[in-house]
Amino acid sequence: MKIKPVLQKTYFRTFLLLTTVLICSMIPFVYFLSAEFAKYTMLEVRSNSQNEVNNLASKAEMIFGNLRAYGLSMYADQNIQNWFFSTSEDPLINHAALVAQSNFMSTEPLIQQSYLINLKRSLVVDSKTGIVRFESFADQNMLDRVQSFHRQYLRFFNHSRDGLDSLALILPATPEKPSDFHLVLLIDKPLLSKLLFGQTIPSEQDLRILDEQGTPLLGTSNPSLDEQLYPAGREHPGSGFQVRLPHQRWFVHTAKLNVENWTLYYSTEYHILTARISLYQQKLIAYTLLLLGIVSTLFFWSSRRSLRSITFLSEKLKNKLALANAAPDAKPDIQWINDSIDMLLNNVEQLHASMRDQSELVRTEFLAQWMLHGTPGTQSYKYIQTQTKLTSCNVLFLAVLRIEAYTDFCERYDFPSRKLIKYAIRNICEEVIGTGSYAAEGLDMGGDHLILVIGGHEPDEPQLQRLLEEAHEQVSRILGIAATVAVSNAYDFGANFRNVYHHISELTLLRFLNGEQQIFLENDYEEFMAGYPSASEALETTEIIKAIRRSRPETALLLLRQQMKHIQELPYRDCKLNLTYFTYDLLKNFNKSSVLHEISSIHQLLERYSTLSDFQTWLEGIVTTLAAEAEAPKSSSRKEEIVLEIKEYVDSHLQDAQLSIEQVADNFSFSVSYIRQLFKEIMNMSLSEYILQERIERVKEKLVSSQLSVLEIADQCGFLSKGHFFSVFKKSTNLTPKQYRELNGNSSG
Repeated sequence: MKIKPVLQKTYFRTFLLLTTVLICSMIPFVYFLSAEFAKYTMLEVRSNSQNEVNNLASKAEMIFGNLRAYGLSMYADQNIQNWFFSTSEDPLINHAALVAQSNFMSTEPLIQQSYLINLKRSLVVDSKTGIVRFESFADQNMLDRVQSFHRQYLRFFNHSRDGLDSLALILPATPEKPSDFHLVLLIDKPLLSKLLFGQTIPSEQDLRILDEQGTPLLGTSNPSLDEQLYPAGREHPGSGFQVRLPHQRWFVHTAKLNVENWTLYYSTEYHILTARISLYQQKLIAYTLLLLGIVSTLFFWSSRRSLRSITFLSEKLKNKLALANAAPDAKPDIQWINDSIDMLLNNVEQLHASMRDQSELVRTEFLAQWMLHGTPGTQSYKYIQTQTKLTSCNVLFLAVLRIEAYTDFCERYDFPSRKLIKYAIRNICEEVIGTGSYAAEGLDMGGDHLILVIGGHEPDEPQLQRLLEEAHEQVSRILGIAATVAVSNAYDFGANFRNVYHHISELTLLRFLNGEQQIFLENDYEEFMAGYPSASEALETTEIIKAIRRSRPETALLLLRQQMKHIQELPYRDCKLNLTYFTYDLLKNFNKSSVLHEISSIHQLLERYSTLSDFQTWLEGIVTTLAAEAEAPKSSSRKEEIVLEIKEYVDSHLQDAQLSIEQVADNFSFSVSYIRQLFKEIMNMSLSEYILQERIERVKEKLVSSQLSVLEIADQCGFLSKGHFFSVFKKSTNLTPKQYRELNGNSSG
């Protein structure tokens, strides 16, 4: 048989075509990818450098703050004070002062030397030489500085003695007027530099701290940078910049030390930043060429053996799968493969359907959608009427059960345990209410409360109130959980339960007004609000609460004091009413804070203070503590638990189109900035990205598992506008919702 030339064979021509297309498409892409990677990496490196310099600045401020505090403690020592105020030469007092000074010096290695200067008696206690008179004191420059009054209280400065540089700190008795008694601390600059910047600094890096005049204080000294670094820093305040030298190029990042008005400079040579990027680009090109060779070989092998592979696959499917009514060898291989794949897809669809048939998940989703949207959609209403205990009910009540001291509850139980306890509370309430003529469906909305949707045949509120009281007692007795319960009036299925839910949830906070355990009704809130003072009479709390949430205690205290001036001249009754409602607003907005859990009754709280100034002092302390809690750091395990609770809250409120980071922060009584930072730290993605991602995943699930229209699904998943929904879905999947549904096999819809 005559052998045809290799180039005329189909498999070889196919191999050449595929290899050419692969090379023409991959090489430009790899070059583009390497360039983008280099750009992104440089941005990341510079961002990391800025973070590092910020951390070093924070560390420096903390060390300087500790030194100040240490100096103040040393200054306030009783033995040292006795020496300062002694009017005669007393050996015991002198010895006690020397011992106290020595003790303080031995516990802080950064303090190189210290002086106790008594201008009245012209004496100095030198930590190295003992007690000397002014004329015998070795450090006359420091003595001259102390004797000339400077208004720089607790400020560090450069000081030289015997050719040795150090940082000095002078602590007078008062910051605003001359004093006769001074404590001087000389800080070991080399040791402080090692503590801040490490034992050794590479030659490719330059770390230094300069004062406001550009004088070097701490760090390395690179002569090539000395002349240009400070002027360049003044031209680019608060941002990274470059310094170009004849044979070098430096990237510089700065950070302010606000207390001292100094600047930390962190400089890195450019070639250090780019060396690894260039090496990565070279490796990427080399690996790409290697990959091209491997893929080309695979193309050649695959094209040559494609027909045999198809036959092999057909035989394997025949042996593994038993198709009904299929005679051996009655169909071609392609038909065998097609029928086998159809059977596999049917099996997968059945398995997927069985997994979806989880009644509890479906129940939770439909009830949550109902509560968050206000009115049930078509599918939700159908499910409620056919699958829940509310089927034959004529009227509906909405009850909210809020767990008291929720912060302590979270500290006592981990996240899985809290879920189980909430599930037990729901079962107890459903069981107790179900013993009467009512039906109840419980729902955990995440956070500190549960919802009970209660159905009845007639609006018999006294009987329902008795059942709720019994359920409350059972929860307290069996689980040891203290809770507050509020219930709405009777409504029909057409009511807007979103508004009812928010109203009843706020109603549970009324327990703080009298400290009594009771079932709160809607009328209780109306009666309470009837006595609320008008806007012109009441304390304005909005700006104070904003300042607390933003962790600005000074602003909050200033606003509080301004508001307290407005009621000082009011009659006692009006004054007490204003204070009651101001405290209630604090409790309502910061109900998760442990500092407020001890308050069982506002009226009893007011009775404890006989004067307005006493109560104002207590109130200022509470405001300061709340502001500090807004940004308080959490332990690693507690942070993860908080993020789990945030995820649970988001997952249960995805249907809510108004869901926002502010709403999440308000639910957990943290500031918006802290919620953003915490979620980013644990999840490596922003909370906004997570909410959008979860909504897209839920849309995907509903597109495959339901027959709802695309717009109905978008509405159930919390998308406000059609355009926004189609845009983010296409960006996430590169498909339209219709294409995604068709591609994932929802042919029955």
